Amino acid sequence: MLVDEINRASAKTQSGLLECMQERRVTIDGTSHELARPFLVLATQNPIEFEGTYALPQAQLDRFMARISLGYPSAENEAAMLSEHLAGDRVLELSPVATVAEVVAAQEAISRIHASESLRRYIVALLEETRRDQRAELGASPRAGLMLLRAAVVEASLDGRDHVLPDDVQVLAHTVLAHRLAAGPRRARGRAGERSSPRH
Repeated sequence: MLVDEINRASAKTQSGLLECMQERRVTIDGTSHELARPFLVLATQNPIEFEGTYALPQAQLDRFMARISLGYPSAENEAAMLSEHLAGDRVLELSPVATVAEVVAAQEAISRIHASESLRRYIVALLEETRRDQRAELGASPRAGLMLLRAAVVEASLDGRDHVLPDDVQVLAHTVLAHRLAAGPRRARGRAGERSSPRH
């Protein structure tokens, strides 16, 4: 599912989307409907205009595996785009590049990629650093680690390997973690998710 300019969706719509992403189902008039598998949410967000927009809550941002900034195309690509769109609506020319069965088969193949215990502990160490960093108001969640591991597994698969390397984690860490972190002075007390020290 593609959600265009998700920050223009109302809070109620965003809540419904959160249910789709977390529970893999949607509720209409009190009745829940399971979503087809595989299911994927892609969303765009305009970072310039904020009038009439609703900031996504952190819980929803955390459901997105990665955030990618497209920026502007090169002059050559932009000129080619103008030329191609003169011929008509390119969306009408789109066609599937894979069947559902092929996507499911790819998911099953990726699930067999090996991630060692030391690699998993490396990811956890990265997460803990974001939580300790005094420049961060909010560190990476446990879900962030799971998403980073899954992304690294895919990176290893695309590179033709049957195991994950720290390099796979490093190349994707910014893309997977950046939108989950909140910069700002760390509060000394009452910070959500922070472990309280035992009292004697």
